This record gives sequence, structure tokens and C-alpha cells, in this order.
Amino acid sequence: MREHAPKLYIPLPRKTSTRGLALPQASRWSTFRTMVFFPRGALLLAPMVGITNRAFRTLVHELGDADWYTTEMASAEAFLAGGRNESAYLDPAPCPARTSVQFAARTPEALAAACRALSKMPDVQRPAGIDINMGCAAPHIKASGRGAALLDDPARAREMVAAARENWPGALSAKIRLSAVQGEEGTVLLAKALAAAGLDFLVVHARFDTQKFRRKVDHGFALLLAQELSIPVIANGDISTAEECRSLLASGKMHSLMIGRAAVREPWLFRRLHAELSDVPERPHEPQDILAIGLRYIDLAQAMLPPEWQKETCRRVFWYYADNVSFAHHLRFSLVNAPTLEAMKASLTQYFNEVPQDRYR
Repeated sequence: MREHAPKLYIPLPRKTSTRGLALPQASRWSTFRTMVFFPRGALLLAPMVGITNRAFRTLVHELGDADWYTTEMASAEAFLAGGRNESAYLDPAPCPARTSVQFAARTPEALAAACRALSKMPDVQRPAGIDINMGCAAPHIKASGRGAALLDDPARAREMVAAARENWPGALSAKIRLSAVQGEEGTVLLAKALAAAGLDFLVVHARFDTQKFRRKVDHGFALLLAQELSIPVIANGDISTAEECRSLLASGKMHSLMIGRAAVREPWLFRRLHAELSDVPERPHEPQDILAIGLRYIDLAQAMLPPEWQKETCRRVFWYYADNVSFAHHLRFSLVNAPTLEAMKASLTQYFNEVPQDRYR
């Protein structure tokens, strides 16, 4: 387990307005040192719907560990209403001291109440941070005024951050995309406003909210934000190799990196990248047992998740994980269409009995 002493970050003076976009007046939070709970150059696990629940985060932790984790998106309103399975959405294990819960909220009032309630949780149930979802472009999320809808409503996005900051003493972040309505310049102004409202760090997935995963991510925009903002900026999107990590971190402006789908394909990716990026002499390659890891994940899902989640989350993970084998389409089809978890186990075992050379990578 990798534990880091918190690193103090002292924000630079903030302006009260920028080119017509009114920034919030400095609050009591901006006069204090804010905490960044991971070192510069850290590698974070991205929030992914239906994937980054406790079971998957535990698998990553066992296989090498990310420096910071974020849960899949939870609804602030459902949490406050005591919705079914909300405890599973908010579960910060296995590393609560290095995990943020991600909230999507319709109103600043709901987000404030959710932050306040979460801050009163017992230590073992309370995460180290809260992340505000401002990037989800799913139609039903945007239609409800949540996620990427906030990119086009700077005033309400600002209010969201201010409300969370006043009610949450731990790490506070937001995850954004580029606004198709505001454009690059407008998104920079928005990011500055969010920083001034009390964020400790900002995660940037530099695609327009209308693009989803189409086209290559534009990390040049993330680097621009890193230069413009007085808080740490974390780049996210299409990061999977040590070369890509070095390139993004080379300027010294980008604080850290967040990895999503590549870590689902290779749950041991953080261990590999940490080794490749360190100054420690290269060690012999440690083969990964693709069958054993797949079976382990099914066991974790079965043990840690609500019954109605188990099959769907395994399907989502195996959609990417199947890329590790020669006949990925065949294995993916078999796993996604398996009627039960036991059938998934049988499909995995059968595949590697038939193609044993694929078992170790």
C-alpha cells in the first residue's frame, strides 16, 4: 500500500472578476492553505459509471495501487432521500484516505446537504474528498441540469463549488470537459471561477462534452488550464503509457494524471507505470495471470456489490478486459452474454483451456 504525506499547496492571489465573468469574492477558504493529498506526478483512477465501485477499486489496489481513487457518480438527491444502494455508491473502501466520492447534483442546496451529511459519517465510511461531476454528457444527466449541463451555466457551476466548499472540510475537486457552448475561452473562464470558489484541484477531460469518446483528447487544452489556474490541474483521457505520462508532465505545469479505460483493460497498469516512471532500475517483467485476475474480479463483485449490480458491472469491466487476449471479440461476446456470474467463470476458464498461450501477459 502506498501512503503519501499530504502536500501543502498555497494558492496564488485570485482576481474577483475576469473579462465579464464575475468570480466569487474570496471566501474564508481561499485565505487558508488547501491540501493536495497526493504528490506531483501522481496517477489517479478516473470515475467510471458502473465500473469504479468498491470491487474494481479493490482489484486495482491489490494489483499495484493508484495514488488516488474516485467512486463512480452518485446522486446527491438520492443519497439524501436514502435511495436504495446509495451506501454502495458512497463506499470509499478499500482506501478511504485516498478516495473521493463523486456527486452529481441538481441544485447547490442538494449538494451542500449531501456534503454536510457525508462529513458526519464515521471515519471508516467517510472519504477523503468529494468530486463534483461537471462532465457527464449522458442525455438524462444533462437534461436534469447535472453533469456537463453545468459547463454551459457558469453561475450555477460556481454556486455548486461554493456550496460544497462551505460544507465539506476535505479535498474538493471537480471534473470537467470542454464546453461546446462556451468554447475554449469560456471554459478557461469557468475553470478560473471554479478555482476561486474553493476547489483544491481540477480534473480536465479535454474533449468537448458533445464528443464523448470520439476523436483524440486535446491535452493541449489541459496544459493551457494548468498554466492559467492557481490550483493543481489533473489531465485525463487517452493516457496509457509511460511515454504519454512523461510528455504531459514534462513542462512542470501539469500536476498529475488521471487514467480511466486503460486501467480497466489492465488493472495492474498503475504498478507498471509507477515502475516505468521511477528512477529504480527496471525489474524483470512480471507476467499477469489473465484468468486468475478475471476470476478474482468476479469474486470481488459477488462479495462486495448489491446482487443487482454484479452481472452488469462484470460485463462492463470485461468489455475492456477482453482486449488482453488474441480472440478478444470471441471472449467479449461470451462474457457479456453469459446469464450468470458462474457462467462468466466457466467462459473464462474454457477460453484459457482452449487458448492457454493467452493466459499470461
